[in-house]
Amino acid sequence: MNRPTDGAEPMSFRLDTGIDVLETWTAHSEEDDRSLVYQALFAMTDQSLFRTHRIVDDFQRLNEFFVLLREDLVLKLRVHCFDSFGVVYVGPSAKAPGLVIPQRERRGRRVTP
Repeated sequence: MNRPTDGAEPMSFRLDTGIDVLETWTAHSEEDDRSLVYQALFAMTDQSLFRTHRIVDDFQRLNEFFVLLREDLVLKLRVHCFDSFGVVYVGPSAKAPGLVIPQRERRGRRVTP
């Protein structure tokens, strides 16, 4: 991430949609799973997500992507504009809408099938 040289704060993303999706999932989730999801959300807000997590693009929806948290847990996010994003899905990877996990995936990089 490029840091401003004029003393201004670096740009960060804000979560502005999908709170209801997150709350519904949270009501029936384990603490360990919630921690993984919250870590990914915080990483998205400070723009470190693409360096620290496994990412798979949704090629049907160009502004959406999946964060592979564990084999059985995935977070789908949608970027709305340059500074905001939303939660589209949280839950088991088998039920994730549009998820196609490529043969070769690399940690910390966007991967394509």
